[in-house]
Amino acid sequence: MGETVGSALITGASGHLGRRIAESMFQQSFTLAINDIDEKASALLAASMEGAASFAVDVSEPVTASQLVADVVDRFGPIDVLINAIGVEGPIAAIEDIQPQDLRHVFDVNVLSLFWLCRAVVPTMKQNGGGRIINLASGAGLAGGAFASPYHASKHAVVGLTRSLARELAPHQIAVNAVCPGYVESPMVDRIFDGQMGVTGSEPDVLESIPMGRMADAEEVASVVTFLALDAPLYMTGSCLSVDGGLRA
Repeated sequence: MGETVGSALITGASGHLGRRIAESMFQQSFTLAINDIDEKASALLAASMEGAASFAVDVSEPVTASQLVADVVDRFGPIDVLINAIGVEGPIAAIEDIQPQDLRHVFDVNVLSLFWLCRAVVPTMKQNGGGRIINLASGAGLAGGAFASPYHASKHAVVGLTRSLARELAPHQIAVNAVCPGYVESPMVDRIFDGQMGVTGSEPDVLESIPMGRMADAEEVASVVTFLALDAPLYMTGSCLSVDGGLRA
């Protein structure tokens, strides 16, 4: 591998969207720290990218999130970019059918993991004179949606966290932004559609509501993440970029 443009820690990297983000970042010559709870998938992805390393740990607890950041810094030096791509869709059900443990799991993964990772990485970015944090939110974080209240609530929390940290960390030259994909061709969206059909008895027809008439490719979302990591001005912070084919225009 030739000269790198910096180091990036990517969580949830072996998921459909996380993998595309990792591939895009690698193509732009970032040195990658690959994190996923799936040890085998994380190791295989890291092995496919020269210079990358796998760190397969659960980051939903503050201790493990802090240890991950410490291990990455020991391996690669200062972390220039943190990309939080970890996420689960959670139960697709009416609110009266959602169990406490299911709600907690969604928030543990979608919200607390991001919070603890940001908390852990900020001191190193401050010490290094700045950095970039990119959170994968969702169009679900900008609007409501029936039968997916845990997911929507968690993604609204990600948007709120992003905007709060952008204001807090701007004096330290740390840009914090979120990417809010709409419907993406992915196994997660397939599971959501299957769940909605199970609840309502009819298959959702989302293409009619998307002005471009199609769902996004994961590569399209990944390119926006890479732009925020590399080319976006540092002055651009607190933004929540929709990548949804005009769905929420």
